[in-house]
Amino acid sequence: MSALTDFDGSPDTGAAKLVNLQVSNWTIRTAPTGNWTGIAWNGTVFAAVSNIGASGRAMTSPDGITWTLRTAATLNGWSGVAWNGTVFAAVSSNSDGSADRVMTSPDGITWTTRTTPAEIEWAAIAWNGTVFAAVSRSGTTNRAMTSPDGTTWTIRTTPNLSFRAIAWNGTVFAAGGDTGAIMTSPDGTTWTSRTSGTTDGIYGISWNGTVFAAVTRTGGNVVTSPDGTTWTVRSAADSSDWRTMAWNGTVFVSTANGGQVMSSPDGTTWTLRTSAGPSTWFSLAWNGLGTGTTLLLPTAGSGTTFVAAANAEAMNSLFLKDE
Repeated sequence: MSALTDFDGSPDTGAAKLVNLQVSNWTIRTAPTGNWTGIAWNGTVFAAVSNIGASGRAMTSPDGITWTLRTAATLNGWSGVAWNGTVFAAVSSNSDGSADRVMTSPDGITWTTRTTPAEIEWAAIAWNGTVFAAVSRSGTTNRAMTSPDGTTWTIRTTPNLSFRAIAWNGTVFAAGGDTGAIMTSPDGTTWTSRTSGTTDGIYGISWNGTVFAAVTRTGGNVVTSPDGTTWTVRSAADSSDWRTMAWNGTVFVSTANGGQVMSSPDGTTWTLRTSAGPSTWFSLAWNGLGTGTTLLLPTAGSGTTFVAAANAEAMNSLFLKDE
């Protein structure tokens, strides 16, 4: 294994360090061919799904480093995946011609198709402890659906807007999409339109325990909210085509089309970070493991792994902090 380096590229001395609340040391990892548009962690493995590929369209990794191609239930354009404590559920933006735009798996390896109540472009999915909620970028006033188990799905009435991202904060779901669309729901059933303060498309959203942070593809904006109702526009680190948002317990991280990475401790102030490559990083997840569980770490340090997935690549990052 190559020697570890600090976030500034200097040799690591083995001492624990505070790295200015940043995610550092991104490394390219080889992944099976695919546009890996969704990724989730279940406590044991990362599972990622793809919207292209002659075979597979799913892959797993125990650590974000070594990836294994898995056979998806059908060759749909899979766009998002979430874990509920028992199963992964993945949603699809297009299908093989049947109403099977959800698939589930207990382990990320064996996948089973599930029937959905509408054949529309399901873009994102989240779990709130009781139900999965999925949102769509097409349709009319039917752009959400819920399921208690990933198997049986019920369509829900929504504003007639295009949605691409969803997150849960312990009280409400918040979903974002094209032209700055935002809607919230306490249960995935009843949805209310909100004003985001931007007309730029929202493609990634996450919660940190205090605020939602959502990123836009254009305009160089991030929008934040303490409750999903009132939103404030913030400046992103630059005007890159930002696609993802995730929280690791200390910082938000976002990745972009072009390979850019930025991070923020609070969703308000954003800083560009050095990524491992110029790919379009479609999806991002954190594995939240404890000291020494995923990578060899400096003495007395602690670290866990962010993983971003792209076309035929993944990159992971060691996050270091003082103990």
